[in-house]
Parts: sequence; C-alpha cells; structure tokens
Amino acid sequence: MRSRLGLPALAALAVLLVVVLGVLVSNNMTDGIDQAFIRVIRAPGLVAPLSPLHQITELGSTTAMMGLAIVLLLSETLARRPWTGITAAATIGLASLANELVKVLVERARPDLLKPIVAEHGYSFPSGHSGLSMVGYGIAAVLVAHSLVPRAIKLVTALAAGCLVVLVGISRVYLGAHYPTDVAAGWLAGGAIVLLFVWLSPVSRERAVAPAGADRAAQRSGPPARG
Repeated sequence: MRSRLGLPALAALAVLLVVVLGVLVSNNMTDGIDQAFIRVIRAPGLVAPLSPLHQITELGSTTAMMGLAIVLLLSETLARRPWTGITAAATIGLASLANELVKVLVERARPDLLKPIVAEHGYSFPSGHSGLSMVGYGIAAVLVAHSLVPRAIKLVTALAAGCLVVLVGISRVYLGAHYPTDVAAGWLAGGAIVLLFVWLSPVSRERAVAPAGADRAAQRSGPPARG
C-alpha cells in the first residue's frame, strides 16, 4: 500500500521536471546541451551503425501505438479483464492528445543544427514518439508484470520494453526530428502517465485476486488419506 501511495508523488515529480524543461527550452537555456548531444549522435562515424534507427523509430509512431492499444484491449478482454484493457487503450489515446496540447503550449521549432534525415512537421517539444513509446510499452510491461506468466517472461518483457523506449528516443535525435531535451521531456511525461495508470487502474487489484483465491482453494482441500 505504501508503494502505491508513492506513485502519484513520483508522477507529480516527473510532471514538474517536464514543466521545468519547458521553461528552460522556452528561454533557449538548453541550446548548448542539445547541440552537444546532437553532434555526438550525428558524428560521421555513427551514421552507418545507427542507420537501423530509421526503421525502429516507427515503433513509437502514433499508428504503432494505436495498434498496441487495440492489442492490449483485446488481450485483456479475452483474459476477462475488460476494464483493464479499456483503461490501457484509453490511457494511450489520451497521452497522444496531451502530447499535442503541450506542443502547442511550448511552440518549439524543430532542430535546424544539421540537415534532418527525416522531415517532420509541427512543433518539437516534447517528443511524441518518445512519450508514446514510454506509455505504450510501459503499460504493456506493467500488464505482463502483474500477470501469472513465468518470472523469466516478465523480465524479458520489461527489458525489451525498456530497450525499445530508449532506441525510439535516440532515433528521434539521430533522424533530426527532435532535440535531446524533447526526448527527455517525452520520457518523463510518459513515465508519469504509466505511474498514474498503475495507481488509478484496476490492474493491481485484478492480478491480486488469482493468487489469493488459489491459496484459499489449497487451504480448503481435503485432509490427506489415512494409512
């Protein structure tokens, strides 16, 4: 219970950091850090090794995340947890809308330090791909973590989700679509949404029912045969 009560505090801290980043960005106070990271990622020696990021970045697109939302909705419904599936899908959809709202509020232009590999339109802060991938893959990892699958599968899923989120974020800087601080803000905002999902959704309560029921069933089993 104590850990669950700490979730909204962590989410609030993440949101506060996004606000701080937004203020710094609006006053051009992060330009030096952003430009330094961009020059490192777009160094001539890294262009070829990082070229697969051109495909990986699509795993954080709105289309990919909406597809993931549908998959989570269907899988949770089939598992007889429809409200968890509805909550997961709705959270991903609302995260996309919230990201667009923040972009309009901050109005940061796209990077122009180097020629972009992929041309993007609209505002830059925060990175939608980074934020949505954190929300989508984070929620998917949470649902698996609270399921009854083997521990090894839970660990592999968490690692895979983390790697995807990191790679999608790096891809946005590599492709010239976002500044590093855009990506950081997307990760922070997405992380806050995942924390709130765990806190507000029925995921923890639903997963807790099965083990408890199983234990009670075991306790009600008949006494061992004599002899």
